[in-house]
Amino acid sequence: MQTDFGQILSKLERDLTAMEDRIPNLLERFKTGAQLSDEAAVALKGLVPQQFERTADEIFFFKHIQPHILAKKIYYAQLFRIEADRPKTIRDDYRKFLDQELQRITMFFEVHSALFLYFRGGATERDEQYFLRNSTYNNEYPVDLDGMLDTRFCTVTSFKLAELIALEDVSKYLIQKLENLYALPRNLQYKPRLRWTESKTDLVELGYALHLNGSFNNGEADIKQVFEWLENSLDVDFGNVYSNFRDIRMRKKWRLSSHG
Repeated sequence: MQTDFGQILSKLERDLTAMEDRIPNLLERFKTGAQLSDEAAVALKGLVPQQFERTADEIFFFKHIQPHILAKKIYYAQLFRIEADRPKTIRDDYRKFLDQELQRITMFFEVHSALFLYFRGGATERDEQYFLRNSTYNNEYPVDLDGMLDTRFCTVTSFKLAELIALEDVSKYLIQKLENLYALPRNLQYKPRLRWTESKTDLVELGYALHLNGSFNNGEADIKQVFEWLENSLDVDFGNVYSNFRDIRMRKKWRLSSHG
């Protein structure tokens, strides 16, 4: 049965790759991607037994198969919404819109940081709690979560995991869009007289604090401008500042909850 599940996922990934190459229009591409993912989810749902033969099979399905197919549907649906709703004319409005979408994703990751770190870290000690349909943890929630949760096909945790997987990819899409908006070469002739010699983590947190405080341009500067200024002024390279900040916040929250 695991082979059948895996074949549905593999076929979906192949179909999505071919579709991405075939359809140039973004809205049509994202709509088609969501439809293909939905069709795969329906096919997968038809194979889910009332009772798995082994606990390990049920855990594998709700941890490694179902969330990844559902994540594809969420991913393409989110990209369709973003491209349909985005400001079409004013560049600054578009930039603010992208920033707001990233902040929304960062907040979601902070709320569910324990699950994200558990999954990405390859942990297994809570698998029976998270990925079995009859676990006490999953049955503490309403049967119909936001009108979307089919408890025969999902656990509460597998649904949240699918959202995290999808939104991680959505954040990469948004970051690329922001990078394209500000694809300006750094001034290679200018060498700052001061260099930052503490950890980048500290400077990332400082940059976000200054941004949230509205310390630049009367609060009108966006986060990308703040970090470009810090990079040029202090001779540092932050790389993906949004992911850096999200990871920092999640690690801190994880440490606090572990010692709480």
